[in-house]
Order: sequence, then C-alpha cells, then structure tokens
Amino acid sequence: MKKIILAALLLLPLFLYANGNGGYAGSAFRIGLGARATALGNTGTADVPNGYSFYYNPALTGFVKNKIFSLSSNSMSLDRNLNFIGFTMKVPPAAGFSIGWIRISIGDLYRINGIGEITGDIDQSLNAVYFNFARPFGEKLSAGLSIKYLWESIDFGSDVYLSNGWGWEFGLLYRISDNLSAALVARDLATKLSAATDKLFEFGGTTTDALPKTYLAGLRWKTFYPWLRVLYDFEMSDKQARKHHFGAEALYQNAVALRGGYDADRFTFGAGINFRNLKAMKKSMLSYLGQLDYAFLPSRHGEGSTHIFSWQIFLD
Repeated sequence: MKKIILAALLLLPLFLYANGNGGYAGSAFRIGLGARATALGNTGTADVPNGYSFYYNPALTGFVKNKIFSLSSNSMSLDRNLNFIGFTMKVPPAAGFSIGWIRISIGDLYRINGIGEITGDIDQSLNAVYFNFARPFGEKLSAGLSIKYLWESIDFGSDVYLSNGWGWEFGLLYRISDNLSAALVARDLATKLSAATDKLFEFGGTTTDALPKTYLAGLRWKTFYPWLRVLYDFEMSDKQARKHHFGAEALYQNAVALRGGYDADRFTFGAGINFRNLKAMKKSMLSYLGQLDYAFLPSRHGEGSTHIFSWQIFLD
C-alpha cells in the first residue's frame, strides 16, 4: 500500500497542474510567476523590468534601476500553494542581478495503511532557486542568463523520494523605440530532474526526466494612448503545443493599473497599485510600500480558480 501511495504522489503533479503545461517534468514551474504578468495573460518577455522579470526573460534585469525585494503567493484549490521570495538589484556600472526561490507544495497529504487508517502526514515540495545575471549593451540591447537548481522531496515517514537537477535559460531584449520592445527567450535548456528509486521500489533505479525546452518571442507596445500598454508572447516547445499569450494594461496617473489578458485557453484579470508613483504618497512613508498586485485566474478544467498576490518593496 505504501508503494502505491508513493507512485500516486509522483504522478499527482501531472494532474494537479495539468493545463497544457502538465504531463511533463517540472510542469508546476511553467504556470507563471507574480500577479502582474499572470494577470496579463502570462506575458512578460518584453515587459518593463521588475522583481519577477528574470522568470520571463533573463535579459530584463539588465535595465533594472532599483533594489527590489519581492514576495508572491498563489492561493489555489486542492490545497496547492506556490510561494516566491526574491531580490533584484542593479550591479554597477551597468548590469543587473536577481536571485529567487520558488516553492510549490500540496497540503493535507496523509499516509494510509492497508485498512484505511491515517498513520501520519506526507511532506511534499517542489523547489527552484534561480541565479540571474544580465548586461545591457548600450541603451537598447540587453542579454541575460539564468542558472537554476531544482529539487523535489516527498517525505512519507520511513522513506523519502528525492530528485534534483540543474538547468539554464537565456534571453535577449531589444528596445526598438521608447514605445516598442521585442524579446527572444530560450527556457529549460538541458534542464533535468534525476532521482534514485532503488530504495523505494523493488525494481527501482535511477530515473532522469528532461523538462521541455521552451522558446518564446514577445512584444510590448506603449500605444498611441499614453495610459494603455499591450503585450504579446508566442510560445513553442519541443514537446508541447504552440501557445499565444495576450495582455493589456490600463494605467491611471502611472500608479493604479487594471489588467486583463488571454493565457493560451483562458482569460485572466488583475489590478495593481504603485505607491511610489501616487502623487499623494510620494512624501509619505507609504511610498516605501512599493507595489502591490493582484491576479485572478479562472478555472480551466473545473479544478477551481486561483488568486495571486504579489508585493515588491523598493529598497532605494
């Protein structure tokens, strides 16, 4: 019975995070990061730099101007959680750096014996730590590289399932004009998760799962209306279907934002407020609160909706 439960747990992420990103290793890492980008249809390869930029395009941090401490939390159905903590800063004279930790877990998992009795808890988590460096070449072009370490742990008492691996990602950003930017990104190049299962299964051994290689091309356009921005990302993979991501953001006084988008097969919604840009807050302590963002993602397959809250604190 214990082996059956373990096997089910290893397959669980394929179903709980299935949305076109599921079915392959590391599917939970491809659902998006931060409320701003996910509300904009999971776009962001050509967006303005922020505390979550490294996830969408490693090159974006080359143009970062602030020291940013970032937090994000996804509240999902079925006791799923995605939390993030990170730090981004400019590296003098002309570069940018980010470090971030994504932790994904499923709560309320229990061990059950052969007669159906609960015998304890199961601790499960999937993690990724990113190290990102980007360098601009002039005022228009930036190139960036992210290296990430991934690991998964399922502790169900007497035995522990562990897998880990390394991967890297590369991105380019080009500012065509003050109103238009273009980007190219390659994700999960040579990224793999390896696990030794000989102690867990009778016929176990070493298993290696490669994450799908993903390639994106994106645009960001500051439209003829000074309060409206439009974003688009095209995504293709060596294992998955091609996807289109659209996003639009309407700004009031460059401080309050309403957002909407289309993420491959569903509409997305959100809002945000930048306290630093609020005229009434510029000389108050509230300006140090930074930027708060919220996103609402409707259910795809009846699994329930998702609420995302993100907070960026500007440290300078």
